[in-house]
Amino acid sequence: MVYFELESAPQPAAKPFVKWVGGKKQLLPEIQAALPASFADGTGWTYIEPFVGGGAVLFWMLRNFPNLHHAIINDINPDLINTYRIVRNAATDLIGELKALAVHYRNLQNEERRKEFYLQQRDKFNDKKSGKVESAAMFIFLNRTCFNGLYRVNSKGGFNVPFGKYTDPLICDEKTILADNQLLQKVEILNGDFATMNKDAPEKTLFYLDPPYKPLSQTSSFNSYAKEGFGDADQIRLKEFCDQLAAKRNRFILSNADLKGKDPANLFFDELYANYDIRRVWASRMVNANPEKRGKLSELLITNQNTTR
Repeated sequence: MVYFELESAPQPAAKPFVKWVGGKKQLLPEIQAALPASFADGTGWTYIEPFVGGGAVLFWMLRNFPNLHHAIINDINPDLINTYRIVRNAATDLIGELKALAVHYRNLQNEERRKEFYLQQRDKFNDKKSGKVESAAMFIFLNRTCFNGLYRVNSKGGFNVPFGKYTDPLICDEKTILADNQLLQKVEILNGDFATMNKDAPEKTLFYLDPPYKPLSQTSSFNSYAKEGFGDADQIRLKEFCDQLAAKRNRFILSNADLKGKDPANLFFDELYANYDIRRVWASRMVNANPEKRGKLSELLITNQNTTR
């Protein structure tokens, strides 16, 4: 195990620019402990994150391992990836758009008018006719003003989270956007399926995998993060992807729900990843659509740290 001082960052303001269900900030000490011993300062390593989401692990990695040889992030959500690219490439323009949205929102005098403005922006966002900077600004605005910071889409890919009833949310976090802009300059940003992410990866590559979690029960599913969904077949496909990484002597750290913690008879992941190291770790989940997934829950951290392929 290798230990580093968390948040000993040259860029302390750099952090996720959106709220995100299942963010991994609380698991950073556990993820840190699972890093390969040779990862000490990141020198010579490539870091790849195929399900970047809100980017808590990404920004921690970029802050604490500035010697990384290369970093690549990916997500299947095109609106999220557009926003990452705009933060990297056009932060000043994005901040201008967000400030305008924030002023307009604050000037609305009652909840009904704020809700009306929110729904107008949601419809405009879903029309997909805006420019990339404006779309990124709406993405962040909706994230900051929707219910519980959720991201959920319908079968057509339309964002459908209701209004969050906030009176004065932080819509434009200028310091964070500017700090993130600096760190993202060294990051390649892709949009696609996770399975494309192991082509040409050198042996000295660390993958952090944080897929949509398998639901703890049939009634607690919240996998409509993308219109394509992420079912059991995708979980199995992801395990096969991990097998490919291990065969190439890449390292991976994977997070997922602890199904056995909810139902002792549910061995889906224990059997699927039986050839790898499985650890159960604790995390609090307050930003979630389902009450069942809020509070202190055990999660899985799966690695090939001690596995020889």
